[in-house]
Amino acid sequence: MIQEVLNKAAAVELFEKEAILLGTSDVVPFYRAIELFGEEAARFLDENAFIDGYVNCGVDWNGMGACSVERPFTSYLYKAGFLKVVTEHNYLCVIKAHKESEGGQIFDKYREERERRLDELDAENERKRAERKAKRAAAKAAREAAKKEQDEGKE
Repeated sequence: MIQEVLNKAAAVELFEKEAILLGTSDVVPFYRAIELFGEEAARFLDENAFIDGYVNCGVDWNGMGACSVERPFTSYLYKAGFLKVVTEHNYLCVIKAHKESEGGQIFDKYREERERRLDELDAENERKRAERKAKRAAAKAAREAAKKEQDEGKE
C-alpha cells in the first residue's frame, strides 16, 4: 500500500503502470485503486462516486457488466478519477503530517488566535447592531408617542 504523497508525474506514472484496457480506454479497477491506497480510497469512492458526485460517472469512472451472476458489474477509474483518488490520499497524508509537525502546531496556534480575534470582532459588531436597533426602536417609539400626543391635541 502506498504511504507517501505523490506528485502529478508519479501519479500519472502509477496510473499508466496499473492501467488495463476496458472498452477503448485505459482504466484502473476500483479494487486495484483500493489495494494501492487502502480503505480510505474505498470510503472516498463510495461517498464521492455514488453519493456526492465529486467523482463523476462517465468522466472520472464508469463500469461494465450485466449485473448478473455470470457477468457481474465492475467499476473502474479513468485517469481523471484516479488522480482524484491520489489527491484524496495526498490530502489525508498532508493532514496527518500537519498534525504531527512543529510547523503545523505553530500554524494552528496562529489560526486559533486569528479565529479568537474574529470571534471578538463578530461579538463587537453584533453588540453595535443591537445598540443601533435599540436606538431605532426608541426613536420610533418617541415619534409614535409625539404623533399620538399631537393627534390628541387636535381633538
